[in-house]
Amino acid sequence: MLSGILFSACTKKWDDHSAIIDPESSGTLLEEIQDNPDLSKFSEYLTKTGYDEILSSSKSFTVWAPTNEAIAKVDASEIGSDEKLKLFVGNHIADLSFQTTQLKEEYIRVKTLNGKNVSFSAKEVDGAPIVKADVNVGNGVLHTISSAIIPKVSAWEYLVSTNTLQKQALQSFNYSYIDFATAEEIGINPTTGKPIYKEGTGVVMANRFLNRSFVETVNGVLEVKTTDISDENGLFTYIVLTDDAFRAETLKLSKYYALGSQDSTDSITKFSVVKDLAFRGILDSDNFPAAAYSIGDSVRFHLNKSAIVEIHQVSNGIVYVMNSIDYDLTGGGDNFDLYTKIKPILIEGESASNSTDFLSVKTNSRPTRRAPDGSLFTQLLVQNHGTNTYWVRYRPNVVNSTKYKVYWRVVRDYNLVPAANATDLVYSRMRLAFKTVNPIVPPFDYVEKPGVVKEDNLYYPDYTDYYLGEFTPDKYYSKTLKSGTEGALSVYLVGNNVTTNGQTDLLLDYIKMVPVP
Repeated sequence: MLSGILFSACTKKWDDHSAIIDPESSGTLLEEIQDNPDLSKFSEYLTKTGYDEILSSSKSFTVWAPTNEAIAKVDASEIGSDEKLKLFVGNHIADLSFQTTQLKEEYIRVKTLNGKNVSFSAKEVDGAPIVKADVNVGNGVLHTISSAIIPKVSAWEYLVSTNTLQKQALQSFNYSYIDFATAEEIGINPTTGKPIYKEGTGVVMANRFLNRSFVETVNGVLEVKTTDISDENGLFTYIVLTDDAFRAETLKLSKYYALGSQDSTDSITKFSVVKDLAFRGILDSDNFPAAAYSIGDSVRFHLNKSAIVEIHQVSNGIVYVMNSIDYDLTGGGDNFDLYTKIKPILIEGESASNSTDFLSVKTNSRPTRRAPDGSLFTQLLVQNHGTNTYWVRYRPNVVNSTKYKVYWRVVRDYNLVPAANATDLVYSRMRLAFKTVNPIVPPFDYVEKPGVVKEDNLYYPDYTDYYLGEFTPDKYYSKTLKSGTEGALSVYLVGNNVTTNGQTDLLLDYIKMVPVP
């Protein structure tokens, strides 16, 4: 059973954190610890690590001091080097004063001086029982605990400590870059006038998974977030797959990421497997929600406790080692479901580009309109260009190598009455094309009267999604695969093959591409 209760982040200051409850207690935390013979071993460690000087200062601290008996039970490997000893001691000290009597929530998370976070309640800290609480001195508060607080690894540190295929995959996404702000400048290039930097300086190691950034709404405010499971300030649930489960997922997903070479396909497929295995907050295995949404791409998971092989409490959350995972792969049918692994694609008409200077989205988009259901929309509208098969191009971020059902919405809400003596509307037929404007075998024929419906010999705007047909890309496309736009699939909206103004309008609200299961 998962013993932790969801922790509340300690983000707001308590007004009395720094207050001295007993003004007559003028000694320091170090003196209080040194005067207690049952804390002599911890006092010795304070001196060895230099924390004795910190606890003699005038700043305010909280110390959870383990008894000699508690320290005697600590495995020697946890304190076997100067670095480990300092990490161990720092795990028992926090800035500011945290009194058990001040706790307004059952648990809070408190950052310790080693950068880790511990859970603190009125009776224990990170599972270590408090045997004597709230001893107030001049520079903080001392709690005596009957077992030591062993520093936990983060979710990322745990993963790196394993020998799993998942670890190997994630480490394959490591990369380095030069931070010129920290690189050592040793001269100026006389030809270019640019600085010359000392080799090997300013090098920063990064990881494509940890540094994935996205925008998330937090309390109504848009914030840039990452999937950095090494972040000690975050709180995560992270899934590590057994090797058999990892192989199964890679095999299942590889057809959606087909590229020119098997190595390239394997790499992008493995990234697709690992990128969606982190969740915000702690998910209790005894009470998994019906749907859990991954950080970043918000893939909808259905976690099953029976698939858990191991549970590891980590400093920034919890890790489940699982032998299988269940998530929604595609929406199925016509369902435009944004919470699936293989995402549907929405291309807004006004996001078009063109190789000529004629097209300007700003000057050639319809003003915002209101549909009968009350929703607002803006359309691309290009008119009076006098060009045969004039086109505009779109490059969606990602297109998987799978079959899509393709729709568009075109709302023609102008010139709906035939001219005098005319038997029908002047119309501007259009079609979609992929990769090239004029493929040898066009995927879709021209739509003769896009954007209108006819009832009782009268024309009205068509606000529905119009089904064009199915399209299967020849491979996986992504803007991030190569520099520039070489990795993106080009989608073309192609106009009528005449030059007569009024018959060559390009009009588009959006294109939808829904993956077929």
